Amino acid sequence: MRKLPIPLLPRAIRLVGVVAVVAVIFYFSLLDSVSAPSPSPWWDKQLHLLAYAGLSAAAVYATAKWRGRSVRRGLGILLAVFAYGLGIELVQGQLAGRYFGFADLLANTVGTLVGGLWLLTERYVRYRRLPAKSTNP
Repeated sequence: MRKLPIPLLPRAIRLVGVVAVVAVIFYFSLLDSVSAPSPSPWWDKQLHLLAYAGLSAAAVYATAKWRGRSVRRGLGILLAVFAYGLGIELVQGQLAGRYFGFADLLANTVGTLVGGLWLLTERYVRYRRLPAKSTNP
């Protein structure tokens, strides 16, 4: 079976991507307290799910080609993203105008698992490093 080629950005760029997703989640979870009207009753849960799916998928991509067992890598990523979501919820419980929400934590967890599904697809893909740019004109 032929594997689907996926371009692999340099490791530093992949890690910056993870840090960027972490920073966006941090900002909207803890610093931005202005709430706009929701288009649906479950809108905030959908945003939680998407944010944590994005974070776990970014972490999986960032750690592609790391040496070691893929099961250990996968569990480490999922536990780290879950712990980040739990930590954010615990901090929210201490802030005025915010609250700890089990439904939010559940949405974070489901999002983490959805993003982690990328781990299951890795056997069907082949990461290929981008070629270095030539300095010749």
